Amino acid sequence: MTSLLAHRARALASSVLEGLAVGGLVASREAPPWSRPRVLISAAAGVALTADQASLELPAMLREQRATGTVSPAPPHERRALAHAGAHALVVGLVLQVLDRPVRDRLARRGVRHPHRWFGAIAAVAHLAALAPVYWRLAADRARADAEREAAIEAELQEMAAGR
Repeated sequence: MTSLLAHRARALASSVLEGLAVGGLVASREAPPWSRPRVLISAAAGVALTADQASLELPAMLREQRATGTVSPAPPHERRALAHAGAHALVVGLVLQVLDRPVRDRLARRGVRHPHRWFGAIAAVAHLAALAPVYWRLAADRARADAEREAAIEAELQEMAAGR
């Protein structure tokens, strides 16, 4: 059984990784659209996010498929939490899109070197702040579901032992 601490550490790591990916993508927008740096940053962000999600979901899905031969859909509480996270990310993305040019222009007028990098850092923090609470709650839900599943298995094993 995975502990609450492990679930929460995983949630925090995923939130930070997503924030860094979004911040890197926003910061890279200063480069021309198909330039080598922009393509490399975009590819690295995509690979990092894909690896993060695959490392979270794929092992459990493979274990379930080996044990039962099928893979059940995600529980309703997880679907709700992920939809909630998606809505938060969408709102943050829209706000960042609206503020992108004005904030970078204001930073440039104040003499800040590389305003696109600073705005990328702001974007990373905003994305992290939007997703971390949702992932934190999802981690608690996953830990609770793991504990309930383990308790049900333990109770079934005790019934089987008492029946013999």
